[in-house]
Amino acid sequence: MVIMKNHKRSFIHVGNHLAMDLINTQFECHGEAVNLLSCYDDLCQWGTEVGIELEANNDDSEMDSVWLLRDAIKTLMTNRIDQQVLSKDAIDVVNKYLCHAPTQQQLLTIGEDVTLQSLYQTLTLDQLLGKIAKEAAELLTSPQSQQIKSCSNEKCILLFLDTSRSRKRRWCSMERCGNRAKAANFYHANKDA
Repeated sequence: MVIMKNHKRSFIHVGNHLAMDLINTQFECHGEAVNLLSCYDDLCQWGTEVGIELEANNDDSEMDSVWLLRDAIKTLMTNRIDQQVLSKDAIDVVNKYLCHAPTQQQLLTIGEDVTLQSLYQTLTLDQLLGKIAKEAAELLTSPQSQQIKSCSNEKCILLFLDTSRSRKRRWCSMERCGNRAKAANFYHANKDA
């Protein structure tokens, strides 16, 4: 596996769900798995991009927990896509982090509106992993779990939640895989003409 420091590049946000976007921080490039979360700074950047602020912490040794949860969630989502029994080991990993989910909320008034927000504006690593585990568990136990899909490009390993109106989305995104497939099909169809 190739581990890349992200150096302020954007992550891939095509999953339409927090847990899917975490899964998609590992993808395949030229036949090799690429890990965009190589250190805590990368995780902080990813958190910022998904609207979550993490406590400052330079302990890269805790990244094993992130990778473990990411792999477990990916296993469960893939099990669901393939209509297989969910992995007991992966469920155990998700359950391990569920207890850290920040569930305390508070009502806030903004002008004349009232909103419900998390009590914690900055999360610890355990709270972040708990939040992701909770959202993954809620997705897996909801009717939306039938909308979990993998990209139709056989070389792409990205997953997404199909929120399209017709529920016929095939590609992680048109820019990454859809346009390439359409161009390849057009080329092969017109190559002999």
